Amino acid sequence: MNSAGDQISVSAPGHPRLADFASQPGSARWMTLAAGFVLLLMYTLYPAYPTTGGLTLAGWTWDACNDDNGFLHGRFIPIAFCVMIWIAWKNTRREEISPSHWGLVALAFGLLLYVVSIRTIQPRLALIGVPFVIIGITHYCFGWKITKAVIFPAFFFWFTIPVPGLETLLTGRLQILITKLCYHAGMLIGMDLTLSGSTVSVKGTDLEIAAGCSGIRSLMALVMIAAVYANYTQKTLWKKAVLFASSLPLAIIGNFGRIFTILILAQLGMGEFAKKTYHDWAGLLLFFPIALSGLYLVDYLLNFKNRRRRKVKRSVKSTKSTMKGPAAE
Repeated sequence: MNSAGDQISVSAPGHPRLADFASQPGSARWMTLAAGFVLLLMYTLYPAYPTTGGLTLAGWTWDACNDDNGFLHGRFIPIAFCVMIWIAWKNTRREEISPSHWGLVALAFGLLLYVVSIRTIQPRLALIGVPFVIIGITHYCFGWKITKAVIFPAFFFWFTIPVPGLETLLTGRLQILITKLCYHAGMLIGMDLTLSGSTVSVKGTDLEIAAGCSGIRSLMALVMIAAVYANYTQKTLWKKAVLFASSLPLAIIGNFGRIFTILILAQLGMGEFAKKTYHDWAGLLLFFPIALSGLYLVDYLLNFKNRRRRKVKRSVKSTKSTMKGPAAE
């Protein structure tokens, strides 16, 4: 006998749960999973791009995601992908498997991009197709309910694609923007500043807001964090979009706070400390706390009504339980 609180998971005949899939012998879908493993080997071992660095798609991606172009984070995307796939499996393991041939459409499109990338020696095309391969195999093997949990981790792979010219395009503009914001803010509060290009002079100390200080690397890191945070904390698409879009202004605010505090320390006569020690640690001490707090604040404002509604319900329940207590006595 089972108590009333116990939950019994029953799957329809012929439709095993995801957690039971490994126990299904002779399934034709295992052949597709084997094909997926072969594709993984192709991506990691097949020298498809002989005229590029790295030769294989994985090798090219590793070389292309480097610190020079601000895409070093791309090397860690596969680790994040594995973690998110594990979370997806935990959330869907009780779902029934309902294979669909529609998955072959996405799979074929992803493979087509891979073939075209080999013919044109454009590895980025293959990276664009990776999410479609993952989604296609999952949909064909397990069905749409399980595939929905895989869509975000699959497209998260696009963060491994180094966009040519993106750093050059953003760095110069962010550099000018941060420099002007810090200069005008300093003048507003009475600081003795001189602006020359991207160099701000404070009491004889020249502080150059170099390209590395523009915040492009911090921006890329924050964009990824915002994407993950939005996906796992918001239920509606528009809230996810708003939270994700907030990463750009929050990155600018966080980087402004970091650079402006350097100017303040220089104004106080600690120019060498500000240029060296504080500059090296300001990102961890100031940028990310400001930016992450901003993400939480946006999340709080987006869900203010829901939080208030839940708080009222808890208060009502607490009041009722308090009133029942003395009555029971």
